[in-house]
This record gives sequence, C-alpha cells and structure tokens, in this order.
Amino acid sequence: MLIKIAWRNVWRNKRRSLITIAAIFIAVFLAIIMRSLQFGMYDNMIKNVVGSFSGYIQLHSKGYWDDKNIDNSFKIDPDTYNKIEDTDGVSDILKRIQTGALSSNNDLSKFVYITGVQLENENKLTDWSKRLIDGKLFEKNSNSIIVGKGVAKYYSLKVGDSLVFIGQGYHGMQAVGVYPVQGIIDMKNPNLNNLSVFMNLDVAQNFVSADDMLTSLVINKDEYFDENQLAKKIRSITDYESNDVMTWKEMTPELDQLIEADNAGGLLIIIILYMIVSFGIFGTVLMMTQERLYEFGVLISIGMKKSKLIISLIFETVLLTFAGTLSGIIISRPIVDYFHYNPVRLFGAAAAQLESAGFEPVIPFMNSFDIPLTHSLIIIFISLLTCIYPIIIISRLHPIKAMNR
Repeated sequence: MLIKIAWRNVWRNKRRSLITIAAIFIAVFLAIIMRSLQFGMYDNMIKNVVGSFSGYIQLHSKGYWDDKNIDNSFKIDPDTYNKIEDTDGVSDILKRIQTGALSSNNDLSKFVYITGVQLENENKLTDWSKRLIDGKLFEKNSNSIIVGKGVAKYYSLKVGDSLVFIGQGYHGMQAVGVYPVQGIIDMKNPNLNNLSVFMNLDVAQNFVSADDMLTSLVINKDEYFDENQLAKKIRSITDYESNDVMTWKEMTPELDQLIEADNAGGLLIIIILYMIVSFGIFGTVLMMTQERLYEFGVLISIGMKKSKLIISLIFETVLLTFAGTLSGIIISRPIVDYFHYNPVRLFGAAAAQLESAGFEPVIPFMNSFDIPLTHSLIIIFISLLTCIYPIIIISRLHPIKAMNR
C-alpha cells in the first residue's frame, strides 16, 4: 500500500519528477561512460605491459632488476618450483633467460635483447599465433629465432634470413652464434618490437653457456586474483635473501603512478557531478515536503503513524532515483558493450604519443558490471541521505500547526 501511495505521489507533479529523473539519468549515464572509458584505458595499458611480456609477478635473483646481467641469473630448485606451481592463485609459470647482444646482418648492426622461452608456456600468457605476422613459430628443438617486427624492419629481414649475435655469456664466456629467422612477430609494444629476439630456452642457455640457469620466472595469476596477496605467498615459499619477488606495479611503477594520477582526476569530476545531482534530488525532496505539510497534518490527525508517512516519503525518493538510475544503465550498456568489442582507435599525434610510451593506440571500454552497480549504489545512498530532511520535519510535525499554515 505504501509503495502504491508513493508511486502515485511521485506523479502528482509530473514535470518536477521528470526533471529529477532526467538529472539522475544524465549523472549515471555520464559516470558509467566516463569510468568505463577510463578503466578500459587502464586495463589496456596493463595488458600491454603484463599481457605482452612481463606477467603479473616475476621471481629474480637478488639485485637482477637493478643490474640485468646474465651473471645475475639463478637456478630454480625443483621443490620450490613445485610449491609455487601448487600455490593458490597461480595459473601458469614461465621460465626465461634474457641477455643483451649485438646483432648484425650485412652492413647493419643493432643491440637487441635475446630471450630464451618455452613457447608452449609462453602461449598461456600471450597467444603468439595471433601476433605472428610472417613465417611460423619455432618447434621445441628448433635452432631458429623469432624477431620483433621492428628488428625485422631495421634489417629488412625475411623468413629464412640469418642474424649474427655477439655478446658476453655467463661468467665471461664468449657468446657468438648465427641463427636463421623463422618468424616475425608483433608484440603490440613498440619498445619490445624494436629490441626483441626470441629463441628456445635451451638454445638461449647454450648460447650464453648457462645450462639450466634462468634470469626470471614469470608467474601468471588467476583472473581477478590479487597479485599483491599472491606475491606475499610466493615470498614465503622462496629464499627471500637470495631472490626478489616483484609485482608488475613494482616493475613498472611509472605506469601505476600514471594510472593513479589520472584516476584521481576522474574521481574529482565524478564527485562534482554527484554534488550537483545531490542538490537536485534534495531540491525535489524539499519541495515535496514543504508543499505537503498541510496534507501531512491531516493524515497524522486522522490516525496515520508518522513512521508510515516517513516510509512513504522514502519510497517516493527511492522510486525517483531508481527510475533515473535504471534508465541510465539501460541506455549506457549498449554503448559500453559496442566500444568494448570495437575499441576507439587513435590516430595522428595521440596515437604516436601512446606508441612512443609502449602502448597500443586503442581505447576499449570496460564492460564490467561493477561500474554501473557501484554508481547505482552511490546514487541510491545519496537519495537516502537526502531523506534525513523529511524524516526530521515529519518527526517534529504538530498536526494543528501544520494545518493552520
């Protein structure tokens, strides 16, 4: 009965109710679109860094991250490896060895990073077959290499050409070799494309004379699992005095700081938007209360409890809010879904700026239901907060005084 009364009271003044619903709709719609755009951009940045190569967590020997030298490689204990693999939240483990070397082809030379990988495991982090633009992926025992498209462009390499590498191996050993190019890959990151050469793990270990040695153990997590919590578990398993366990935020703090700074700006705009909507909702509640004081006096004098009258007014506010919030979610959802599956592609200076920072120049919207749910709850909380005013007025209301106004 109270809900029915509240619904009828909402439409007693249709113009005012529609204006309030429209204000809430615009606020929810803009908040969802803006936050979906922001979080989609952040997610794409993280995937460019994490999904392309680094992974969410890495295990190194102590000091390797500050001095990426092949001499700072380590050998993983089988028992420790098995414990990490069995840890709750760990989805995949990737073994890698990486070293810098001077590459050469004809009259050209260039510094590159040679990374030894187990391709069957690497595909669990990044689907290499989708990023392969020429040639094919190497087999397990292949002596061939895969190069980033930037390296291939620099040397004008084709599948079947060879690259010569000269570098320093483990503990001063000489590292020299000639390897045929079997594939060209697009890592979706300009920095990786311009410097990356990939070999089979055992081939790379043999190249630097470091059998069974690794420079990093990349640990991928289950979706939505907290990487900080997982890193803490792995630290308890490993020898912390001789190993470092780092999350992507520690490995790329500049990206984390960029996201935090941009997110703070977005939150400020959302707060301003909600402040404006709060005054709009409060204005409606104020008018609904003040213009009906005589009516409230009559209802209380004929026996209606103040508590039921308060509940009826709360229902009116919630119904207005719910109508505006629901319409905002319904209208924004198709737009968010469309741009999630069809990302906005940047061109010109904006694209060049993102590419120079190592990010793919696209902005996909995030279509997580957390975003509309969060903003709906915020608006409903604001509307309930504004109900404090009519609760105070009605609780202090004297029927005779209200009817004599």
